[in-house]
Amino acid sequence: MTTRIHVPAGTARAVTLREGQTLRIINVEGHQVADFIAYNADDMREALSTMHTAVSIGRLFPTTGDRLRSNRRRPIVEIVRDDTGRHDMIIAMCDPWRYEYDFNVKGHRSCSDNYLEALADWKIERHQLPHPINFFQNMSYPDGRVQFGESLAQPGDTLELRALINLVAAVSACPMDLNPISGFRIHDLALEVV
Repeated sequence: MTTRIHVPAGTARAVTLREGQTLRIINVEGHQVADFIAYNADDMREALSTMHTAVSIGRLFPTTGDRLRSNRRRPIVEIVRDDTGRHDMIIAMCDPWRYEYDFNVKGHRSCSDNYLEALADWKIERHQLPHPINFFQNMSYPDGRVQFGESLAQPGDTLELRALINLVAAVSACPMDLNPISGFRIHDLALEVV
């Protein structure tokens, strides 16, 4: 049985996954960044860690076959399908301060606020949010500089993640519309739990 969840542009949704279940993240209209975080459902102190993952997989851009690690270096989720092939593990999730300090905008939605809303049932506080994997985000770092490119995701592009442990996961249809990562226009995402 497949459960489908609509993620309106600029918002987030949380799901629980049992070990062995698959989460599909579908880029409905294309070019939309999907920030992803996950916790061990049996001990929320253990969470996805991009830096532990980068060390383990030996690269900055994860893809099919990579096992994403927790802050305890344990593989907790595996990428089993990757239609787009370009994702980022370095850039921090957007938060109220990103918009205020870098764009002089107050009250803009953010992934950080989205996660607090989506994970309210688990009583997660901002300081407990792990650094996200930014699926479908097209970044480059020539000579150590940070360059934001438009997402390469096409309409219908899908990323599938297989849970290696019981998980609480959350996906944010990133609200960033002030730089090119989602083409200066945000879009809906869809999630499927299989």
